[in-house]
Amino acid sequence: MTLTPEEVATMQEAFRQADAIWRLEGFDPTAQSRAIDAAILAGRVTNAQVIEEMEAYANEHKTTEGFIESRPWRLPV
Repeated sequence: MTLTPEEVATMQEAFRQADAIWRLEGFDPTAQSRAIDAAILAGRVTNAQVIEEMEAYANEHKTTEGFIESRPWRLPV
């Protein structure tokens, strides 16, 4: 999946705004959320795919810890 530069810019702005809203509520982005955002922006995964996979992972493991490490689409650290 390849995103156009315009799509990347739009998504970056949406991620920036979402992070700002969360910060207003006292929350900071996690390493996991940043890794997911990076994979989405790189075109390695879609939002819908992340949601579906994370839901299944959380249902199976009763946590989201370890989720990003278990994904083949994550970017190398």
